[in-house]
Amino acid sequence: MNIQFQAFEYTSQGDFQTAKYEYQGDVSTGWEIFRNAEHYLVLGKGYQLLKSKICGICATDIDRRFLPYPLPQIIGHEVVAQSLDERQRFVVEINDTPYYRGENPDVFCSAGLYTHSPNRMVLGIDRLPGGFGPYILAPQHAVIPVDDIEECTAVLTEPFAAALQAVIASPPGNDSMVAVLGPRRLGSLLIAALNAYRKMSGKHYIIYALSRHRDILDTCLKLGADKGIDLSNASATPAQAEFDIVYDTTGTVSGFEQALKLATQEIHLKSTNGQPMCGLNNLTAFVVDELALLPYKQDHLDFMWANENRKNERIYLSPGIHGVEIEGKAVYRGDLQRVEEILNSEEFRTRLPRFDLAVASTLEEIDRVIRPRKEHENALIRPRGAILFRGDPHDNPLLNFIARGGVLRSSRCGDFHVALEVLKDQRKLADDLRFYLISHLFPISELKTAFACAQDKKSYKVIVKHT
Repeated sequence: MNIQFQAFEYTSQGDFQTAKYEYQGDVSTGWEIFRNAEHYLVLGKGYQLLKSKICGICATDIDRRFLPYPLPQIIGHEVVAQSLDERQRFVVEINDTPYYRGENPDVFCSAGLYTHSPNRMVLGIDRLPGGFGPYILAPQHAVIPVDDIEECTAVLTEPFAAALQAVIASPPGNDSMVAVLGPRRLGSLLIAALNAYRKMSGKHYIIYALSRHRDILDTCLKLGADKGIDLSNASATPAQAEFDIVYDTTGTVSGFEQALKLATQEIHLKSTNGQPMCGLNNLTAFVVDELALLPYKQDHLDFMWANENRKNERIYLSPGIHGVEIEGKAVYRGDLQRVEEILNSEEFRTRLPRFDLAVASTLEEIDRVIRPRKEHENALIRPRGAILFRGDPHDNPLLNFIARGGVLRSSRCGDFHVALEVLKDQRKLADDLRFYLISHLFPISELKTAFACAQDKKSYKVIVKHT
């Protein structure tokens, strides 16, 4: 099969240019992708060719130039696609890993970390051309039919799944007070996800929306928030911590610092912009790996996600950690070269080549655990693992929050199947999301205008549509 087309590419300057693409191959033998008649990418078998139908623009797209992936690229990952004969519609899980391609699973997929394979590509984010192009190549098991869901609801599947993942990772307890900070696009979906989870779980908790914009607060109340707080009104803004969990979707340094002041127990970091925050250079990577930062306590040595079945057996102690004895677990120390030798040794050959957990004493050590080398994205600890802080906070607001017993958690992509089941079961929620969140629809020929509109804080969800 041979497909040729012209598409908009996003550049490192934050603008768009056009390029000519050619896809050659098929699902059973693999594909070659050419860009402007030059070789661009080789894909093995297991990729299905689809026609892009509509695609949403999100904060990740807007901040794409700050992420550590090559540009230019055809971006766009919130995509609804269709078969070549246009008879069936699909949404597409965005992570391209052996699990989704139908290959033999690597150790990450075998451990249930289907979205975290180090060799993954990401649709419309990392190399794999995305939904702003007229055609996509999608891993065959990442393609999910959605003919029973309205098109403009289906396009919200990816961000709604991501929002639901935050609630699954940091579920509110009974009688708790939770807040979503910065509820515009993803934040509004998180309000809806919290409301949906409340209905599914039978738990009773109060959902607050925190924003500087009255119209956003009104929308959040319609999507399930119980109360809205106008942050532009100083007299209405809490002066100190009063929320059990704060879900920070602002993606800003100031928003994160405000979350640290408002949370009593936990902050769930859902969005960053690739920039340093509170002294940490690798906080975006922290979110990508869905990590947690907790105070050093004995019971935190057994940290894991609620839906996991594993044990923390191998613990890494950073160089600044002294006088710590951990019984019943294998403990590792050493400089970075020694640590990497350990992770590449026979001992880790048949398991995740990561430690289960790390203990660190400074911001620099935390950064080093998250991304020890600039030239690759391999952390020292497993995805969905934890770093325990044991040291002097030195008046750093993040470390002070942790030292007081607070927890910082993060999450990234969610399970599309779970999200779609919620949207099918709670039809009013699905209708409300489509009605209240999608504010603009542009033809793909006006992608530059659509992108500028999405950057405007007056817009909600901006969608582009292929003819």
